[in-house]
Amino acid sequence: MLSNTEINANDAEKKIYRNTVEPVKEFTSVRWAQTACFVLIAIMNLSAWIDLQGLFVEIPLIIPHTPEGWTLPSIAAICICAANIVPAIVVILRWWQGKKFSEIPYIYLIIIVGVIACFVLALFWQRTIFIFGRERSIWLLSCIFILSMLDCTSSLVFFDYMKRFRAQYLKAAFLGEALTSAIPTILILAQGVAGETICIQTGNSTIFEPTYTQPRFSVRIFMFCIAGIIVASLIAFILLRWTNIVTLADAADVDERKKIKSNTDIVHEESVPMVTIVKSQTSSKSKKTMSKRVFRLLLIINTINSTIAYGCLPSLSTYALLPFGQTAFYYWSVTIPIAYPLSLILSLFWKSVSTNMIIFQSIFNAFLSALIFIIAKQSPCPWLADTTQGALMIITIWFIMSFISGILRIAIGNRIKSEWIDEKGMFYYGATVQLGLLLGTIPIYFLINVFNLFIDRQPCQTYCIS
Repeated sequence: MLSNTEINANDAEKKIYRNTVEPVKEFTSVRWAQTACFVLIAIMNLSAWIDLQGLFVEIPLIIPHTPEGWTLPSIAAICICAANIVPAIVVILRWWQGKKFSEIPYIYLIIIVGVIACFVLALFWQRTIFIFGRERSIWLLSCIFILSMLDCTSSLVFFDYMKRFRAQYLKAAFLGEALTSAIPTILILAQGVAGETICIQTGNSTIFEPTYTQPRFSVRIFMFCIAGIIVASLIAFILLRWTNIVTLADAADVDERKKIKSNTDIVHEESVPMVTIVKSQTSSKSKKTMSKRVFRLLLIINTINSTIAYGCLPSLSTYALLPFGQTAFYYWSVTIPIAYPLSLILSLFWKSVSTNMIIFQSIFNAFLSALIFIIAKQSPCPWLADTTQGALMIITIWFIMSFISGILRIAIGNRIKSEWIDEKGMFYYGATVQLGLLLGTIPIYFLINVFNLFIDRQPCQTYCIS
């Protein structure tokens, strides 16, 4: 028999355990779940654009081996533009189905088909077919078109999926999107500088034939690596959907969940309830909201920013950079993808950007973009052509432009997510990104491929003799 003193001592120990150890365990478990959820969302969002981002950083290696040559970026851009028919269909379906619309099947489709397309691209990108009077990279362009359909649609459905999470998890989506640029950059650094033209004299003639330096590993290995990353995105999305990690991350305070349970909508999809969307009436009253005028203005600025950064300038990359040498093109493909992650890091400290600052940044960015356009128009002999100073100039201008574009994109997304009352706000935000891409790509394609306003260089020929 235990004495009363021993019983009281045991009760005291249990009370101390309940008041100290158990709360610490619960706190640790919740913090782990929140961190895991954040990481899984970031990994899932890698599949949004990493395939096309990876393909575009490989452009310096791909161009010498394709019949399209310098026009390849503009042709790829028009493939991306044509692929916007799929997001347009998704917009119509969302409007038609209303609240019955679910983005979940689209996310599965985007990720799985993306993996398959990357494997096909890795195996057959160099194959050409004689069609319409010349050799064309049909396999390469077809894969670009398929990946474009997937990635353009991901801008809609991935951001639409984020309405299921609290506002702080939007940073995870932006982080994943930023890493779609950073990871291919790391891979291309591992590849090393390649694609440099070496002119070799043929026999005793004065004719020179171009040969190209080789990377440490091929484009095929590069695309296999990208496919593996997208597989990781699929696993992350499955974990978000089919485990209780999201529920644990949203259950940081059990008592608070009980208090707001009456104001909570639980979304049941795929027969397993995974995500709880909390709509607290008390918090919505205190939430800062923006007017319709500001909302429309931000969407317009986002459209213009996307028109410049994602529509116009990528098609001009060869004409703006290759006159300064293949090395300049390589370092551009390495440095520019870093701009967006740096924008994301800055946004962590710059919590909210005012509307006036967003307007100022967009105007300054338009000025930098005009400089890039002028330099591309001067090809094959722009200012400071074939010089290190010229290469530094164009790379610096492009880097600053990309950095500001990233700030604008993130700032507008955060403002809409936190201040716009309608849950469709993020859907419209993603739609304006695709609209800008459409508005920028078509005119540039015609300027390059129809009106021939931009002139390329032929290998082993001398240009810009003063």
